[in-house]
Amino acid sequence: MLGQYRPLDSFLHLLDARAKMVPVLLVLVLAMLTSSIVFYLVTLAFLVGGLLASKVAPAVLLNNFKPILILVLITMIYHVLFAPGESQTLVEVFGLRVTEGAVERAVFFSLRLVLFVAVAFLVTLTSSPSELADAFARLLGPLEKLRVPVYDLALILFLAIRFIPVLYEEFITIRNAQIVRGVRFEGSIYNRIKKSIYIIIPVFVAALQRADDLAMAIQARGYGLSPKRTYFSRHHFGLSEWLFMLGSSALVLATYLLTG
Repeated sequence: MLGQYRPLDSFLHLLDARAKMVPVLLVLVLAMLTSSIVFYLVTLAFLVGGLLASKVAPAVLLNNFKPILILVLITMIYHVLFAPGESQTLVEVFGLRVTEGAVERAVFFSLRLVLFVAVAFLVTLTSSPSELADAFARLLGPLEKLRVPVYDLALILFLAIRFIPVLYEEFITIRNAQIVRGVRFEGSIYNRIKKSIYIIIPVFVAALQRADDLAMAIQARGYGLSPKRTYFSRHHFGLSEWLFMLGSSALVLATYLLTG
């Protein structure tokens, strides 16, 4: 599964998820503010290095990035052909000019997309869904005073992450059942889109059924009756977490300032 948690024994896996989410949020904010390709390249190198240092196999990492390459290719083609602005023309094909500025914008936005995906992988591959939900609730805990439903938002986040592989397995099961019944998904793109209805509708119905069962299970367990909820697991935010959070945040900020 894309970005699914890998239970390994590494420094990043042992860290509290809050220590990883703070520098990740900083990277996302600075990535939207900067216009430097160098910032993207350096930060992406740090992220990939961190994933490899966390003992995630290179083959697993490559398989996670493969589906994203299609979006990257679409992004590059769009900006190369339709990016506005006047600059030196590199090549002209069927009346469409490919300019130097268009190529720069294509590389820039493609790197931004890859960077965002790498940031997400750094968190999801090294933190379980329950750890992410707990970290989310603890970081947004002060907003409870403003009557923001922090715990409900954390529960939604946990369920969304947790049920992605469940729905994927449902998709595979229904697809195999349709193939056994004689449905063929080969052929033209139009034929594949048309035949995908035989999968999408049953998956949608199964998702609604699971959501209804889950809602009844949550209600039966008394969720929401107590105004103050406790945590099943206690996470210690120690010296390692502080050093990683402050050190990585300072490194990202220094990269942003040095790359202009």
